[in-house]
Amino acid sequence: GKGGIGKSTIASHFSYSAAEQGLMVLQVGCSPKNDSTNQLLTDFPPTILDVLRSKEYDYDEVEMDEIITESPMKFESGGKIYCAESGGPEPGIGCGGKGVVEAIETLSHLQVFDELKVDVVIYDILGDVVCGGFAMP
Repeated sequence: GKGGIGKSTIASHFSYSAAEQGLMVLQVGCSPKNDSTNQLLTDFPPTILDVLRSKEYDYDEVEMDEIITESPMKFESGGKIYCAESGGPEPGIGCGGKGVVEAIETLSHLQVFDELKVDVVIYDILGDVVCGGFAMP
């Protein structure tokens, strides 16, 4: 959907609700604005693409704790929320959709889903990438 209609708020509330039920949740913000997880964290950790750029896109140099942040929220159920932000390309260079693909490939390469034993992965996708990544119908 279009920007500003509450997609990130809904994603964060869904993450919270799932963790409250005892599930392990990974919320991946897929916007160059890097603001999907700001309701779940106390700061803005580096994005996946920022880390990749600093490592010259060498996946083998990236550590999981550089791109995944555990929410400080505590749940009596034992649930947890892990957060990641894809980030975006440098301004004027590249495409947001490609950045999301790169971020998801990095998560897969690092076997984040298995390592964290997540039950639910929430991709908070922006609704207006029109450069061949994905677009609204």
